[in-house]
Amino acid sequence: MKYEKKSLDYQLNILTLQEMEEVVPMTLPERSRIRGWVKKGHPVESNPWNYKDPFGDQMNFLEALRLRCGYSSGPWDYWKGPDSQGLWDDGNKCFRYRDEF
Repeated sequence: MKYEKKSLDYQLNILTLQEMEEVVPMTLPERSRIRGWVKKGHPVESNPWNYKDPFGDQMNFLEALRLRCGYSSGPWDYWKGPDSQGLWDDGNKCFRYRDEF
């Protein structure tokens, strides 16, 4: 995929990435992977695995990466209770609410 570094979309993706790096706690390997994804011309709000949340919306790269690596929660989710978190449906590659199972 060719991308133009001077394009408005590319610049907005870089700006979104910078804002995310300031606000969202992430490890160094996560930061490196998301930077590589965005610098290839992809938006932060997309992921190569097409993972979706319970509402059917595509997860951002970091959320999808954390699921792919096997840790969907961590210190960044400390305010959520276990009852509010959806369960991962491997067949559909998305979260489902507990009452949907």
